[in-house]
Amino acid sequence: MSRKKDKNRIPRDHFVTGHATEIIKSLTLNIDTITGIASILELDPSTLRSEISYQRQNGKDKVIYSTPAKGFSALNESHLDQLKKQFDYLIAIDTNTIEKPERTQGCRVSVCASSAINQSLDSLPENVQSTPVAAYLIVDPGPTVNPEPLGWHLNISRLITIPALNSKKIGVIVDSELGLLPEINARKTPYYGEHILPENMTLIYASSDKPETLANQMIKHCDAMAELGIAEFRKSASDLLSRLRGHKYGTAICVPIVPKKPT
Repeated sequence: MSRKKDKNRIPRDHFVTGHATEIIKSLTLNIDTITGIASILELDPSTLRSEISYQRQNGKDKVIYSTPAKGFSALNESHLDQLKKQFDYLIAIDTNTIEKPERTQGCRVSVCASSAINQSLDSLPENVQSTPVAAYLIVDPGPTVNPEPLGWHLNISRLITIPALNSKKIGVIVDSELGLLPEINARKTPYYGEHILPENMTLIYASSDKPETLANQMIKHCDAMAELGIAEFRKSASDLLSRLRGHKYGTAICVPIVPKKPT
């Protein structure tokens, strides 16, 4: 990276955040005498998150990465080390929607794409790249329905059918619903419809805007693949939507996208 870019780069903040389960008047800071690691006794351990953010020009913070943390020791760990400690398998999921026009041929159209790290997380090389897993065309999920959680559900439904992953701890990287993720991960609220997140899965937030960590790079890869899918849809025959056959989810029709074979 050039010196000019280093000089102009907006500083990043790394926090461990959490909250109490009830209104409290004071916090108790505890320092482990052996490890020197701090903890706050009133915080609910299930709400602790390791987050990277930066301050926008308007003064508001922009979170670019957020994952559950075991404690304040996360402040002394790289983000890759945090992921290695918590997960056996990583998959990223992103869904892009045609915004202009919002509805195409009478339908709202989205493309969901996912990619994964197929190698063991314990021995990842620095230049590891994610591999495409699946893609779906989502047609008309309704004007008030967020197609992102539907995209999660399409991929999660696929993952639970793979026997080799049933005993694995799976990190699912997404780029929306940041405020809901702690409740979803605690199984207190559904991630889609009435569906509760499987016990071996955890949602991780990462933005595709700033590919600074592995999770950010993976979600950026998915974003690029989803954009390619939308570009292919725009080039498709005008009668494509009338010919689609797929699985129904409410008002949505979801169709797996099969990659074109090289000619």
